[in-house]
Amino acid sequence: MKIALTLSATVLILTGALIWGMVNRTSAYIDDRCFANFTYTDNTNEKAFNFKGNIFFEFSKNKTGQFNLSGDVSYQGQNYTFSRYVKFNYVNIKNNAYRIKVISHETMAHDNVPAAISPLAIKILFLTGEYSMYLHKHDNNFITIGNSLSPLMNCVIQS
Repeated sequence: MKIALTLSATVLILTGALIWGMVNRTSAYIDDRCFANFTYTDNTNEKAFNFKGNIFFEFSKNKTGQFNLSGDVSYQGQNYTFSRYVKFNYVNIKNNAYRIKVISHETMAHDNVPAAISPLAIKILFLTGEYSMYLHKHDNNFITIGNSLSPLMNCVIQS
Protein backbone atom coordinates (compact mmCIF):
# COMPACT_ATOMS: atom_id res chain seq x y z
CA MET A 1 0.00 0.00 0.00
CA LYS A 2 2.85 2.36 0.88
CA ILE A 3 4.55 1.68 -2.46
CA ALA A 4 1.32 2.32 -4.40
CA LEU A 5 0.78 5.60 -2.54
CA THR A 6 4.39 6.70 -3.18
CA LEU A 7 4.11 5.73 -6.85
CA SER A 8 0.80 7.61 -7.22
CA ALA A 9 2.26 10.72 -5.58
CA THR A 10 5.31 10.58 -7.86
CA VAL A 11 3.15 10.25 -10.99
CA LEU A 12 0.95 13.13 -9.81
CA ILE A 13 3.97 15.38 -9.17
CA LEU A 14 5.55 14.52 -12.53
CA THR A 15 2.26 15.16 -14.35
CA GLY A 16 1.88 18.50 -12.58
CA ALA A 17 5.45 19.48 -13.46
CA LEU A 18 4.87 18.54 -17.11
CA ILE A 19 1.66 20.59 -17.33
CA TRP A 20 3.32 23.55 -15.59
CA GLY A 21 6.26 23.35 -18.01
CA MET A 22 3.98 23.27 -21.04
CA VAL A 23 1.92 26.24 -19.83
CA ASN A 24 5.01 28.22 -18.84
CA ARG A 25 6.75 27.46 -22.16
CA THR A 26 3.87 28.82 -24.27
CA SER A 27 4.08 32.12 -22.38
CA ALA A 28 7.50 32.58 -24.00
CA TYR A 29 5.71 33.27 -27.29
CA ILE A 30 4.35 36.70 -28.13
CA ASP A 31 0.86 37.39 -29.47
CA ASP A 32 1.05 41.05 -30.48
CA ARG A 33 1.46 43.52 -33.31
CA CYS A 34 4.01 46.29 -33.10
CA PHE A 35 5.42 49.17 -35.14
CA ALA A 36 8.89 50.75 -35.20
CA ASN A 37 11.02 53.12 -37.20
CA PHE A 38 14.10 51.43 -38.58
CA THR A 39 17.30 52.99 -39.92
CA TYR A 40 20.39 51.24 -41.24
CA THR A 41 23.42 53.29 -42.24
CA ASP A 42 26.62 51.86 -43.69
CA ASN A 43 29.32 54.50 -43.23
CA THR A 44 32.13 52.58 -44.91
CA ASN A 45 32.10 54.92 -47.92
CA GLU A 46 30.10 57.80 -49.40
CA LYS A 47 28.08 55.58 -51.78
CA ALA A 48 27.15 52.95 -49.20
CA PHE A 49 23.84 51.16 -48.65
CA ASN A 50 21.40 53.09 -46.43
CA PHE A 51 17.81 52.35 -45.39
CA LYS A 52 15.30 54.53 -43.56
CA GLY A 53 11.74 53.36 -43.04
CA ASN A 54 9.21 51.54 -40.91
CA ILE A 55 8.64 47.98 -39.84
CA PHE A 56 5.38 46.40 -38.73
CA PHE A 57 5.68 43.05 -36.89
CA GLU A 58 2.97 40.57 -36.00
CA PHE A 59 3.89 37.71 -33.66
CA SER A 60 1.58 34.76 -32.91
CA LYS A 61 1.69 32.27 -30.05
CA ASN A 62 1.63 29.46 -32.63
CA LYS A 63 5.33 30.27 -33.27
CA THR A 64 4.71 32.12 -36.54
CA GLY A 65 4.93 35.74 -37.49
CA GLN A 66 5.16 38.25 -40.28
CA PHE A 67 6.55 41.67 -40.90
CA ASN A 68 6.34 44.40 -43.50
CA LEU A 69 9.46 46.49 -43.99
CA SER A 70 9.08 49.60 -46.14
CA GLY A 71 11.04 52.77 -46.65
CA ASP A 72 13.71 54.45 -48.72
CA VAL A 73 16.97 52.88 -49.85
CA SER A 74 19.93 54.88 -51.08
CA TYR A 75 22.79 53.10 -52.77
CA GLN A 76 25.62 54.52 -54.87
CA GLY A 77 23.93 57.91 -55.11
CA GLN A 78 20.54 56.52 -56.24
CA ASN A 79 17.29 56.43 -54.23
CA TYR A 80 14.68 53.67 -54.35
CA THR A 81 11.42 52.69 -52.67
CA PHE A 82 11.76 49.46 -50.71
CA SER A 83 8.76 47.39 -49.55
CA ARG A 84 8.89 43.72 -48.56
CA TYR A 85 6.51 41.34 -46.80
CA VAL A 86 8.11 38.46 -44.87
CA LYS A 87 6.61 35.44 -43.08
CA PHE A 88 8.65 33.56 -40.49
CA ASN A 89 8.63 30.86 -37.83
CA TYR A 90 10.25 31.47 -34.47
CA VAL A 91 11.31 29.18 -31.63
CA ASN A 92 12.18 30.20 -28.08
CA ILE A 93 15.62 28.86 -27.25
CA LYS A 94 16.07 30.20 -23.74
CA ASN A 95 14.74 33.22 -21.84
CA ASN A 96 14.52 36.02 -24.45
CA ALA A 97 16.60 34.26 -27.12
CA TYR A 98 14.75 33.11 -30.23
CA ARG A 99 15.65 31.43 -33.50
CA ILE A 100 13.94 33.03 -36.52
CA LYS A 101 13.51 31.17 -39.82
CA VAL A 102 12.18 33.12 -42.80
CA ILE A 103 9.70 30.96 -44.73
CA SER A 104 8.60 33.40 -47.44
CA HIS A 105 9.56 36.81 -48.76
CA GLU A 106 7.50 38.91 -51.19
CA THR A 107 8.31 42.12 -53.02
CA MET A 108 5.38 44.56 -52.83
CA ALA A 109 4.03 46.33 -55.94
CA HIS A 110 5.51 49.78 -55.22
CA ASP A 111 9.04 48.43 -54.53
CA ASN A 112 11.41 49.67 -57.25
CA VAL A 113 14.76 48.41 -55.93
CA PRO A 114 16.70 47.01 -58.93
CA ALA A 115 17.31 43.26 -59.09
CA ALA A 116 21.07 43.84 -58.79
CA ILE A 117 20.66 45.60 -55.41
CA SER A 118 17.93 43.36 -53.94
CA PRO A 119 20.31 40.58 -52.74
CA LEU A 120 22.34 43.18 -50.82
CA ALA A 121 19.21 44.60 -49.18
CA ILE A 122 17.91 41.13 -48.36
CA LYS A 123 21.20 40.13 -46.70
CA ILE A 124 21.67 43.37 -44.73
CA LEU A 125 18.06 43.57 -43.52
CA PHE A 126 17.72 39.85 -42.54
CA LEU A 127 14.98 39.03 -45.04
CA THR A 128 16.06 35.46 -45.72
CA GLY A 129 17.57 32.47 -43.96
CA GLU A 130 17.78 31.67 -40.29
CA TYR A 131 19.19 33.80 -37.49
CA SER A 132 19.13 34.48 -33.75
CA MET A 133 17.11 37.31 -32.28
CA TYR A 134 16.45 38.78 -28.85
CA LEU A 135 12.79 39.60 -28.04
CA HIS A 136 11.70 41.14 -24.75
CA LYS A 137 8.13 42.31 -24.15
CA HIS A 138 7.78 45.23 -21.74
CA ASP A 139 4.25 44.85 -20.33
CA ASN A 140 1.81 45.82 -23.08
CA ASN A 141 3.85 48.83 -24.18
CA PHE A 142 6.66 47.73 -26.48
CA ILE A 143 8.88 44.84 -27.57
CA THR A 144 12.64 45.30 -27.63
CA ILE A 145 14.10 43.52 -30.66
CA GLY A 146 17.81 42.95 -30.97
CA ASN A 147 20.63 40.64 -31.90
CA SER A 148 23.41 39.14 -29.80
CA LEU A 149 25.35 42.42 -29.85
CA SER A 150 22.75 45.04 -28.98
CA PRO A 151 19.11 46.12 -29.10
CA LEU A 152 18.06 47.17 -32.60
CA MET A 153 14.66 48.76 -31.98
CA ASN A 154 11.78 49.23 -29.60
CA CYS A 155 8.64 48.11 -31.40
CA VAL A 156 5.54 49.86 -29.99
CA ILE A 157 2.63 47.47 -29.42
CA GLN A 158 -0.50 48.41 -31.36
CA SER A 159 -3.84 47.88 -29.60
